[in-house]
Amino acid sequence: MKTERMMTGEGLKGFAWVLTALAMALTGTGCGEGDVADASDQAPRTVCVDGQCGLMAASASDAGTDAGTSIDAGWDLDAGPCDSTPYDPKLGTLQIQPGFVAGESAPLPAAAGPVGVTPGPTYSLYTLVSGIYHGPHALYSLGTWPQLSLGSAPLLDMSPSGLPNYSSYFVETDGQRVITGVNYPGTVGVYDIATPAASTYIPLTNLTAAGVVPGAFLLTTRPLGNPPGGAGATETLAALRTDTTPLTQTTVATFPSESQRSASVSVSTHGALMVSYYETSSFIKARVVAPATIAQALTSGMPFSLADAPVMDVGSRFTRTAGHGEGLSVLRGSIPAPGFPYTYSDVSRFPITVTNAGATVTVGSRQPILVFLDRCTSVTDMKAIGPDLLLGVQDKNGRRLVRIQQAP
Repeated sequence: MKTERMMTGEGLKGFAWVLTALAMALTGTGCGEGDVADASDQAPRTVCVDGQCGLMAASASDAGTDAGTSIDAGWDLDAGPCDSTPYDPKLGTLQIQPGFVAGESAPLPAAAGPVGVTPGPTYSLYTLVSGIYHGPHALYSLGTWPQLSLGSAPLLDMSPSGLPNYSSYFVETDGQRVITGVNYPGTVGVYDIATPAASTYIPLTNLTAAGVVPGAFLLTTRPLGNPPGGAGATETLAALRTDTTPLTQTTVATFPSESQRSASVSVSTHGALMVSYYETSSFIKARVVAPATIAQALTSGMPFSLADAPVMDVGSRFTRTAGHGEGLSVLRGSIPAPGFPYTYSDVSRFPITVTNAGATVTVGSRQPILVFLDRCTSVTDMKAIGPDLLLGVQDKNGRRLVRIQQAP
């Protein structure tokens, strides 16, 4: 169904404020009230701040530091040094590494939230706009890359009831449909690009992350009333199948018992799937799933266990992830010492080799893409755009998207 609910000017201003306060420090996963996944004593904790899960050093919380203050401090722009630091027009103070180049760049409208990109070769972009953290939310067009502008009217209202709800902080598209979600009461909005009147809502609760594979959208979900933290066995990777009419749901995978809460879902161009989740010993752990495993689960209706998928060794703590050609990219970082804020070190790509008719995946050596020289510029989003990587970048010069390509 198509709705004509308009976002108010005050709502857009409110959303811009939320982004300023949160986007530079959040992991990119949504959360609801009470969602807290504790790591070890020397690890950061995910804390729910304004409906989003962010990072806080454990010792800082133990000392009674306010969660929001701790998170914001992690991306303090250090106004003095940052004012006099040279800035690249595209990358700010981020340093590009050999083998990669910064391609097109486009300013990101102030109200824009998480971004979805169609498969191409013409890349249409969509975004979720939120009044404040608990709504209202609505799906908007962002135009065609790199000529971006926020649509004049919403495509899909994600707050039709008018009740408070929390963004799941994802927008995904297969080129025919666009999906986004809210956690409470728990809804996936499916916007039909060609036939807006065929757009619909599907109830799925506690949504955290989503991705696209041939014939389906994949979403992490768990039942209402099932809290995170040691309850990973009840969280599932659900498939919203787009190769059936009407769309049907099936369970594709179950999470390992060590999982406290899902974190991200990313897919390479050749179908390798990375699913990450919060886990006590490593904070976030990633597992890589072969394309054939996913296809078999979709066709047979028999879910596989993520515990059987190989662990992807990222070499450090990490937060955001994205498909990047025939590989996967991650935003890596660490806590330099107990009580210090989480500090990002680099964005790196891991090439993935798929063999044995899609049944085997092998992770290659890390390829650094960008290095953080300071905290004057932050990476606020990561998304695949065709074979390339689209980065959300923010610093004193504003918010923008930058297309990172492999050098010829």
